[in-house]
Amino acid sequence: MHTITSACFQIMAKAFASEGCSLGKHLPGLDQMLAEGGPIRVIQVYRLLNALVSESGDADIGLRAYEHFHPCVLGVKSYALMSSPTLAQALQRLADYHPMTSDGSHMFLERHVDRLKLVGVENATVAQRAPRAFIDAGAALVFAIVHWLTPFQRPMPLMLELTYPEPLDTRQLRRLFGNNLYFSARRNCMTFSLDDGAIELPTAAAALHTLHVEYAQAQMSEQVDGSLEARVRRILAEQLSQGISPGLSDVADLLGMSRRSLQHGLVRDEANFTLLLDQARQRQAASFLRNTGRSLKYISAQLGFRDQSSFHKACVRWFGISPNQYRLTHADSGGAS
Repeated sequence: MHTITSACFQIMAKAFASEGCSLGKHLPGLDQMLAEGGPIRVIQVYRLLNALVSESGDADIGLRAYEHFHPCVLGVKSYALMSSPTLAQALQRLADYHPMTSDGSHMFLERHVDRLKLVGVENATVAQRAPRAFIDAGAALVFAIVHWLTPFQRPMPLMLELTYPEPLDTRQLRRLFGNNLYFSARRNCMTFSLDDGAIELPTAAAALHTLHVEYAQAQMSEQVDGSLEARVRRILAEQLSQGISPGLSDVADLLGMSRRSLQHGLVRDEANFTLLLDQARQRQAASFLRNTGRSLKYISAQLGFRDQSSFHKACVRWFGISPNQYRLTHADSGGAS
């Protein structure tokens, strides 16, 4: 069951309610859920957004989240972001602590020679693809965070890549994010220049930053990390989504531990690395085949198979049918983009 925090959902709820939409009608028990402050199921949010777009006729409703952003959506990690020396380091913290906000997606920061790319990837195990309004709300909140951290510069993205098809009307999207929009993308990405990444934050505080990071890390370990197996699963999903098929030593390095310690830890959790990697590949393969039109050659390479034949055999073992048959069988449930 994938969730997002109540604080994050409340920002969205305020944005949608401001448009005159009745949230309770579409999500019974909403008031009680918000009063309890517990996490909200991602699939419920998806269904709510689809209903609200249908009711209001406003396909841009997710973008309203920008106007209603408040640091409370970030929880304790807001301090680690604020005290970061630069915007780039704050974006790295945003990605590092994203699991505290939601386990329905992965976020990471790619550092290229000439740019920074903040990437969001849906968790392959979520039963339904994220609707446009949810993707828009996520992008709007990230952009609001950037402008909150840099109130004097308020940088614009070099480009914004969105996984949904280009809408008939893109005026609101362009008004908020600029003209460099790309649709039907493989991943949701917001790109900034290195100069923007180097912006020094007015709230930077080196001494406090160390304390804030330690506190946020402790909170995430308590709230999210759980077993070593869960942490390995999350790393495998993130790496495979980037086209990296990591080995045991690679994952151990990312966890800051030795290969032997990782092996022993997994044994204690009654888990096997090879099996975890195979399961992660299976989930990613299912997502690619259901939700994209990528070639089998591309998918097999993305998941780290030596050749397309090996990928074919793996699909037969996982699904009982070939990858092409799996794609055809599930065509109506997701559609290729």
